Amino acid sequence: MELEIKNVSHTYKNGKKALSEISTSLTPGVYGLLGPNGAGKSTLMNIITDNLRPTAGEVSLDGNVIWKNSNAYRARLGYMPQQQGLYSSFTGTRFLWYMAALKGLSHREAKTRVNELLELVNLKDAADRRIGGYSGGMKQRLLIAQALLNEPDVLVLDEPTAGLDPKERIRIRNFISEIAADKIVLLATHVVTDVECIAKEIILLKQGRILKKASPMELIREMDGLVWEFLIQPEEMAGVQKKYLVSNIMMTDAGMLVRAVGNGEQFPAERKKAAANMEDVYLYRMEADIG
Repeated sequence: MELEIKNVSHTYKNGKKALSEISTSLTPGVYGLLGPNGAGKSTLMNIITDNLRPTAGEVSLDGNVIWKNSNAYRARLGYMPQQQGLYSSFTGTRFLWYMAALKGLSHREAKTRVNELLELVNLKDAADRRIGGYSGGMKQRLLIAQALLNEPDVLVLDEPTAGLDPKERIRIRNFISEIAADKIVLLATHVVTDVECIAKEIILLKQGRILKKASPMELIREMDGLVWEFLIQPEEMAGVQKKYLVSNIMMTDAGMLVRAVGNGEQFPAERKKAAANMEDVYLYRMEADIG
């Protein structure tokens, strides 16, 4: 199974160019989609979910251009939007039945899938409660459940852990990893750590172009020698933040421990090399002038 994005560009009617010649292919597994606001993430997801036709290029699943047979493609597609557009007066069960009807599932299929998914996302005990009384994490799990009703091959998740506490974020992250073995999962997020552990590849998007697509391990390995820590005094902080790409600041008994990314020569002589993480990768790729 392969989802191929070939030379996709999109310009809105107001003249804004959102995507420029995006080309990549996705196979089963989790892909993290990272980029700042305005990078083109939402436009790309809208094109992949067949909600927007690009001005150039095409998207195909197993060789079939998706908008040439939208119904067949959407039968293989699951989408979890960022906005929690849930009916607060519905129970969890009623909402899933409603979504199953919209997706065209038969009564028998819907009954089976609704029961399976309520169990799968750990909402069985809350199935008959009104959604208005659900926690943020419960609502997110319900939205993931509706995206899985039709047993999709392609699953697009927009900020699935937004606004969740750490425990719920870990629960959702682990759940996504579990279901991704036989699905193409594209996960867009601003929480870098959510994809660092579960993505087989991360797509870094900036100004409508793919900067890099690689495994987290490869991206981190490329940062060797580019992450440094050094101590400063509090009164130096303003100047340091203007001068360097600072990824973290921590107060210690000896002063302020600064973590920054860049070539070592630019930092104070007392600097120490540090192990990189995906947040360092993101900051460097998105903010540094690396050509």
